Amino acid sequence: MDKLLIVMDPAHKHQKALARGIELARATGAHLEIVAFTHEHLGAPPSDPALQQRARDALIELRQRWLDQMLALSDCSDVQATTHTVWEKNIHQWIIEHCHPNRFKAVIKTGSRSETLLYTPTDWHLIRECPVPVMLVAEQKWNHAHPILAAVDLSSTKPVKKALNAKIIEQASALAKTFGTEVHLVHALHISEVLADLEIINVAEHEQRHREALEPAITHLCNTWHLSRDQIHMAVGPAHKVIPSIASKLKADLVVIGTSGKTGLRARVIGNTAEKVLTHLRTDLLAIKPGDAGQ
Repeated sequence: MDKLLIVMDPAHKHQKALARGIELARATGAHLEIVAFTHEHLGAPPSDPALQQRARDALIELRQRWLDQMLALSDCSDVQATTHTVWEKNIHQWIIEHCHPNRFKAVIKTGSRSETLLYTPTDWHLIRECPVPVMLVAEQKWNHAHPILAAVDLSSTKPVKKALNAKIIEQASALAKTFGTEVHLVHALHISEVLADLEIINVAEHEQRHREALEPAITHLCNTWHLSRDQIHMAVGPAHKVIPSIASKLKADLVVIGTSGKTGLRARVIGNTAEKVLTHLRTDLLAIKPGDAGQ
């Protein structure tokens, strides 16, 4: 990683994203760009733009002092870092536009784990629209004896899915190598819950056939990425439940997952697997889209 964008969050007492960014910078030599946001509705009359500008400047200066204090407390003098404060209401929009010309390797921010139909958090927008990978940081610290988990779709024959699988494994492997830990893979064996509940299909037989059909793909993965069979995990169920379950079982530090980047009404109704996983996951998540520029 060459350059990381760290998004500060004044609503959180502990700046987990900053701590994770510093940890990655120390391990990889990446440069950090650290940004804080501020925005308030100003009561000054619109006819007095000078007064509005003075108020805006004062609020920006106040937030910048807070940012400088957070950096001082983080003791990050051994990494390259630049900071700035931005007056912006639509945080996700600024980040998405800012990432285009600067070619960041990733955006790192504290993760929000909820969504309603009428309110989509900044995280959801970034997962769907940000042109570089997005790391959403959880509360727990990394323990480098624990593995990094790559969530892959082994059943798809689509070239774009296969390419995304390769990008996910490549990113997970690179991080695992950096921190001297293992990479593990997880695949959810999807079985229709409706058909299973109605006993129209035999779940055990269906699972066995599915596993047998995936054998060539698993053998190829093991040979390509030098993995043992113990590093590949499969379980029956929807991906948004299987992935967090395996991550918890392995005590994984990070889950690397692909996202289709669906937007608009279709995304709200159907949702992305990455977003559903995030609501159940208690560890960090790194979301990668097929066309991420940061790869």
